[in-house]
This record gives sequence, C-alpha cells and structure tokens, in this order.
Amino acid sequence: MNTGHSATAPTLAKSSHPSSQDSGAHLCRHSVQFYYDDHFLIASLSDFLRSALNAGRSALVVATREHRFDCAESLREKGIDLRLAIEEGRYQALDAAETLEQFLVDGTPDESLFREVVGEIISNATGCSTAECHPPKVAIFGEMVALLLQRGDIQAALKLERMWNELSGAYSFELLCGYRISSFDRPAHREFFHRICSEHDLVMPAEGYPERGDEKDRLRTIALLQQTEQVLKTEVVERQLAEAQNREAEHQKQQLLKEIRKHEAVEEELRKFTRCLLTARDEEQRRIASELHENMAQLVAALSLYFGVLHQEKASLNPRLARAVASSRSVSDSLLNEIRKLSRLLHPPTLDDMGIGIALKEYVEHMNRHGGRIELEVSPEIGRFNRELEITVYRIVEEALDRIDSRSHDSVTTVRLMRSPSSLLLEIETPQSANGSGEASHRRGTRFTGIHERVMEHRGSVHFTSTPSGTLISVTLPLEPSAPRSPARPITPLLQKIAS
Repeated sequence: MNTGHSATAPTLAKSSHPSSQDSGAHLCRHSVQFYYDDHFLIASLSDFLRSALNAGRSALVVATREHRFDCAESLREKGIDLRLAIEEGRYQALDAAETLEQFLVDGTPDESLFREVVGEIISNATGCSTAECHPPKVAIFGEMVALLLQRGDIQAALKLERMWNELSGAYSFELLCGYRISSFDRPAHREFFHRICSEHDLVMPAEGYPERGDEKDRLRTIALLQQTEQVLKTEVVERQLAEAQNREAEHQKQQLLKEIRKHEAVEEELRKFTRCLLTARDEEQRRIASELHENMAQLVAALSLYFGVLHQEKASLNPRLARAVASSRSVSDSLLNEIRKLSRLLHPPTLDDMGIGIALKEYVEHMNRHGGRIELEVSPEIGRFNRELEITVYRIVEEALDRIDSRSHDSVTTVRLMRSPSSLLLEIETPQSANGSGEASHRRGTRFTGIHERVMEHRGSVHFTSTPSGTLISVTLPLEPSAPRSPARPITPLLQKIAS
C-alpha cells in the first residue's frame, strides 16, 4: 500500500461528508495525512501536488515556511517546472500562520471571514473553481488546523475542519491536511483523534504501515497494531494501579509521620519531667543536707556535750550509771559523725565553698576508703563555675560511680576533669562488671538516662562508648552562654528519612 498517495491509502469514511465516488454529491475530497517525520510528509505532499499539476490542475500550499521550501524542492526533484506553474498561476504558496490570522476573531475562526478569505484564494486559482467542476480543479495542502492544535486549541481546530467541509459545497477543491502523529500522545487525545478522522473522507496512516503487500500483510499489520494497543492499555492500567499504590503509601507515610511526631511530643514531655525530677531531687538533697547540718547535727552535738559533762562526774556516780553515761557519749559521737557524713553525701558543703575540684577529691577519697579504686585527674587551672554547672558535674560523677563493683580489685575507675577555653570536659572510664545481673543493667540504664538529661539541660553533649575494659562516658559542657535550643531528639533522623 502506498501511504504517500491518497488514491491507494486506507480510508475512513466520514458520515457527514460522502466521498467523491458517491453519485449526485459534490466532487470535493477532504483527506488527512498523519506522519512522524517531516520527510515522510513532504514525500506524500509532493506526490499529491505533482499529480494535480501534471493533470493541468492548480495547486495551493498553505504551510509553514520550512514545509513550503521543502515541498518546492521535492517537486523540482520530481521533474515539476515550478517557475512555469507559477507564471501560469497554477501554483501558489502561502504562509499558514499569516493566512490563519486573517479570519481569527479572539483566537477563534470566524465563519464569514473564513469563507471570504479562503474563498477568494480558491477563486483566484486558474480555471473553474465552482463545485460543479469535475474533477476538482484546485489541490490544496493546509496546515492551519495543525497550527491551532499546536497552540492547544482543540475546539478551534475541529471548528476549522468543519468550516473546510462546509466550504466544499461552494468551491471545487481537493484538500489534504497534515498532522504530526505525536500531537495525539495522551489518553485524553483519543476522542479528539476520532473526531478529527471523522471530519475527513480519507485517512492516511503515518509511516510504518506497509506501503506494498497483499491483504495478508495488511491484516498481519492490523493484528500487530491491535496487540500494541492492548499492551498500551495494560500499561495504563498498571500505571494507574501503581499510582494508587503510591498514593496509599504516601497516606501511610503521612500517618506514620503523625505517629512519630506524637511519640516525639511524649518523649519531650518525659524529658521535661525527668529534668524536673532531677532538679527537685538536687534541691531536696540540698535542703535535707542543710537541715541535717544546721539542726540535727547541732542537737546531737549538744547532747554529746551533755554526756561529756556527766562523764566528768563519773566518780560521784555508781559504776552502772557511769558505764551507761560512757556508752551514751560514744553513741552520740558516732551519731554526730554519721549525720555529718550523710550531710556531705547529700550535698557536700565543699561544693559551694571550695568548688567542684575539691568536692570531687573529697568524694573520691570517701569512695576509696570504702573499697573503691578510683583515680581522679583534675587539671590545675580548673577554677570555679556557676552553681548549677558544678552541681551537674558532681551529680554526673556520682551517678556514674554509683554501685561500681568493688570486688574487682584489678580494675580502676578513672575520672578526668579538664577545661578548655569554651568547654568543660569530663571523662569517666568505668570497668566492666564481671557479674552483670538484670538489676544492674537496669540501674546502668537509669544512670545513663539521668546523665543524658543533666547534660542536655546545659545544652552539652554526651557519648557512651563501650571499650574492652568497660564503658567510657565523655561529657562536654559549654562554658559560654549560648542561645537556647531544643534538647536532642533521637527519633528525628528517622522522621527525616521517612519524609524524604
């Protein structure tokens, strides 16, 4: 089958406009050529125009500049003397955009202007131009409808096609339209494509349809096209299904994000509550220590003094009473020592009076006297800090050293306290317990939580590292005041990952 010549191309009849073979009807024919590549269009167009010119009829080209030039070159290559045809008035080439603008009103083709402009052009063609001429005297190639389609005005394109059909009732012409097949590459174009085809007497497919061959070849090609259409339909369904799944996944992701934000809000409230508890505990220990030191210790000291006075009078007492006074004096002295020791452990007075360096030294000495093996390294220029920071450092060391396994005499816990120009650095390397019970693991987790919250309260950083010998806790606390920031939120990286 020859796709380049309208006489042999497959046809799609238009119900509102019968073909030229119908008796009693006008002799005009309206054809359309679809194409992928411009070279194919020019080959088909030049065959259409050459047939008309060789038969002594007129040819009119209303196309883009490139297509007008390529068509003229192709006609010359096919042996057409265009110069002679132009001199005889049988060949005319017009610009499609300029001609289209002559009958557009507000971007829409006007019927009266179209009939006036295009009718005059056809009338000026050589020879008879009425509908009674047989065969049609003027062969026209038009791209004005294709220009409207390129602008995205589908309704205007369909209107112009109908106006050409109506004009064929008054003038004798054979019209060939050209459409790039890629202009109909969306599922929404299907209906428009069918309507375009229905406006033409003859529909010629784009390149790829067999130009030559018997009926078997054509049927085979039609079957292949049907199979391709089925594949495309399946792909559309699969794509729609994938889009639906993507929407569902996006919905689930948004729901997950909401849940994560809820958990983050709950965790933030728990952190605030934990910090409040730690602060309240520090203040309560400080109050109890002050109460023990200022009141209870003074009362027990007075009681011990009274027993001392009685002990001085033991010569006048009977032996049994003298022994009771001596025992009571010893008990009161021991009670006074325990009260003072408990007061120091709750809140050492040296922390407020002498600073964190002396307070830690006193605490480590107390721990070593009770079976611990702790080495303290404090830089000489450690100096003093504000009260809240010193309490934080002291409590971190206290919580880290709490319940260290004193039975492991080969392991030593090291505490280092250093100062940089902008930070206070604390390192605590604790030995690995040889007997890690569930209760011990729970207490370690509680200690780590308390340490983390204390560090976050001062906008610092803390790292817990497992080493072959135990656990290394590294704490950095800023010394210079900085703008408040939100506490660390461990779940935030997961939120960022889901959102991307």
